Amino acid sequence: MKMNKHLVAGMAICLAATVGVGLSSCKKDEPTPVIVENPLDAEVYYIAGKVMVGNNALEGVKVTASNSEATTAADGTFQLEMTSKNDYVVTFEKSGYVTVTAEASFPSDAKKQSVVSLVQELEEKNQPVTVTPDAGSTVIEAKRQMVELEFPAGAVKTATDITVTAYKEGAKKSQAGTVRASLSTVSCEPDGQTFEKPVILRMKNPASNSVYFADVRHYVEKNGVWNETGTADYNGNGYYMTTIDGFSNHSFGVPCSSQKGTSKTEDLASVVIDNLGNMDSKEQAIDVTFHLGWKIDGTTSDLLKKQLAGLSDSDVTALSGAVESSLASLLGGTQSVGEMTLKRDARVSGDMKATVSMIEKTTTTVFGFPVVFGGQTVALTIPVVKYEGVDLVVTTEKGASHGSHSGGSGE
Repeated sequence: MKMNKHLVAGMAICLAATVGVGLSSCKKDEPTPVIVENPLDAEVYYIAGKVMVGNNALEGVKVTASNSEATTAADGTFQLEMTSKNDYVVTFEKSGYVTVTAEASFPSDAKKQSVVSLVQELEEKNQPVTVTPDAGSTVIEAKRQMVELEFPAGAVKTATDITVTAYKEGAKKSQAGTVRASLSTVSCEPDGQTFEKPVILRMKNPASNSVYFADVRHYVEKNGVWNETGTADYNGNGYYMTTIDGFSNHSFGVPCSSQKGTSKTEDLASVVIDNLGNMDSKEQAIDVTFHLGWKIDGTTSDLLKKQLAGLSDSDVTALSGAVESSLASLLGGTQSVGEMTLKRDARVSGDMKATVSMIEKTTTTVFGFPVVFGGQTVALTIPVVKYEGVDLVVTTEKGASHGSHSGGSGE
């Protein structure tokens, strides 16, 4: 039977319209995920840490590096947001305390959102002592009582208030080679004060005459740079000595070898933000808890006993304190390991799962200190484990709606 050609054409048109409606309905009904930018993908790096005075947290310290600035919280913590992987000079300042600078460096392979940790101790300035021109006098640094300044009569033209404060220098970035380890560093004020006669600057040897540091030198800080001015010879009578003709920051330093050893990583934690099947975006706060500080790999006293056989117990104790104090001058603070938590916000697109892994890095560095013991120069070696910071590694898994079919969208 023949069908009317007009009827066939009409049926074809209806069929096409029906299929078109179906396809249109399919596109309209297929879910589309909300696409958002995850803050953890931003090109940002952090310098974070804690400021202490003794064993206590110090609030209200102004911390600056480049164009970033922060103020320490009640627990002494701070964080600086940096936009590039560079070497930075970090300044710590608070009224009534000695201002110090430290070094922080991001490795070239640092991940986005990575954290470099920094611990710094500050020292409150000592009370001033008046020195007069008509009589000689000796000013002893009040806290550690290791450094003395002997003023001859006529060293100052008029009565002058002198402030001498021992403090710990800022942390140095990790490196290999020879570094200056400070046996004692003092801030002397008024800064820029000059003297009419040389002033004797001396530092006590904490141990007996049977053991002392070799090759001790005198350094002066000018415009943030430490310059060697000469030796601070051990006089064999309990003191390292030099003379100064003016005030700045002064340091008794010993050349210290620094050999970087093993680096290790540890997975601290992982946070999973599972948003698969949900077309709306999802937000979640993430706590990043990591360690900061440093520790000697072993005990200082045991290391000294092994390397300086026959050293008396009293000298072991005294020399251990001096070595640890010198390490503190390189690492920014006294030996200790603590924790700090940073809060981050994560935001995940619809139909996606994100896993945030927190990976902590430690580096072992072997420091070498030259000492004279039994008439021979011996290189003490002290291995130190430092907590460098943490990397955040973000991995994602996309759901089916991110495919290439209609309604999908890729990132």
